[in-house]
Amino acid sequence: MSNPADLSCDACKLAPYPVDAERDAESGLPKGWVVRRINGRAYTLCDCCGNIRHFKGGISTYLQENLGVPEYAQCEFEEGAGGGLHRNRLARRR
Repeated sequence: MSNPADLSCDACKLAPYPVDAERDAESGLPKGWVVRRINGRAYTLCDCCGNIRHFKGGISTYLQENLGVPEYAQCEFEEGAGGGLHRNRLARRR
């Protein structure tokens, strides 16, 4: 990540709030922010725009319009366990 002051959501164009929000040590992004790969391009999305609700049943109209992606754009998820839409769910084994 370049300068944290230059960071903004690719969809809503807003910067993190508060400006000094805690950052994830691995990604350098504020907590809750994600990088989603859509049609081969990486987009940095805030906790609201990157929310799972925008990806169920396809990419939401809001994201299509604000990111300039086509109607049938595909979101690419990691191949590893927990890399998809349910990455925050933990399987309980008994």
